[in-house]
Amino acid sequence: MHAGDFVLTLSKGVGEDSTIRDYVVTEQLAACFDDALGLIQSSVEGRTSRAAYLDGSFGSGKSHFMAVLHAVLRGDPEARGKKGLVEVVARHDTAGSAPGRPPAGGGRTRPATGAPPARR
Repeated sequence: MHAGDFVLTLSKGVGEDSTIRDYVVTEQLAACFDDALGLIQSSVEGRTSRAAYLDGSFGSGKSHFMAVLHAVLRGDPEARGKKGLVEVVARHDTAGSAPGRPPAGGGRTRPATGAPPARR
């Protein structure tokens, strides 16, 4: 067994079913998801670009956190219905959206440059 045996590469974790299935949401993690979703929501609603810094020791779960957050944002029903996340996701859902469905408007956001979205 090696230290790297338990490391999740974010690009691989996003597509792994076990990433969400095996993820345990503690009260502290629920608060972190609440903060992250709040930051994203305020940025989208305010039509601004914002950044955040995720800090943690090697193996502390940064990539797992980001993989689950990505799943929540893309509307993955398993992630949005995860015990400990249901209430957090519901607090940040756009009007008209429900767990298991992407936010109203298809989750489209503006580019980070601040330019308006392209019209079709």
